[in-house]
Amino acid sequence: MQVNFETLKTLVEAGDKSAFEKHIFESLEKGDVVVAASHNALVKSELDSEKDKHHNTALQTWKDNNLQSLIDEEVSKRNPQETPEQKTIRELKERLDQKEKSEQRAALKEAALTYATDKGYDAKFATKWIDKLLGDDETVTNTTLDNFKTDLDAIVQAQVEEKLKGANRNPGGGSGGGVDLSTGARVAQQNQNKNAEEQQKAFFG
Repeated sequence: MQVNFETLKTLVEAGDKSAFEKHIFESLEKGDVVVAASHNALVKSELDSEKDKHHNTALQTWKDNNLQSLIDEEVSKRNPQETPEQKTIRELKERLDQKEKSEQRAALKEAALTYATDKGYDAKFATKWIDKLLGDDETVTNTTLDNFKTDLDAIVQAQVEEKLKGANRNPGGGSGGGVDLSTGARVAQQNQNKNAEEQQKAFFG
């Protein structure tokens, strides 16, 4: 810092703060701001803030001028530009592939419905669940269908048996109306298949 002390003294004596500050600032040399920042936290904070503003402005300017072109270039590398003929061929192939997949799925569904009918599965069950159970081929689809049907039947049967147990524990409403436990159990057993069928229809319908 090159300070003219005579001038500085005159300015101090005159009490001219504005002229005093101007003289100090004009006396600064290269590196003085960095030195001031190392001794004064407020100066350092202000300097860092200005540096951040400059950096952000420069970064935004760079993005505005270069980023989109870099993105376009990278996209172009990963997806080379198609000629009109290449685009037509690609779109045609995609349509054919989609058509083939749809036809394969329709054939697979038809085969699965036939399989379900041959197995004696309830028609409502087959109609409701076939689409959801289609696999990669007939073998996978049929196996999935069988396993699913078995699991559902087990659930329904368990629910029916649970209800029948309750009926057996309290035949005739517990009123002692002339029906013994064995008779109540036989009646309940006779109705078991009917109840199971009704439960299945409610579940599968």
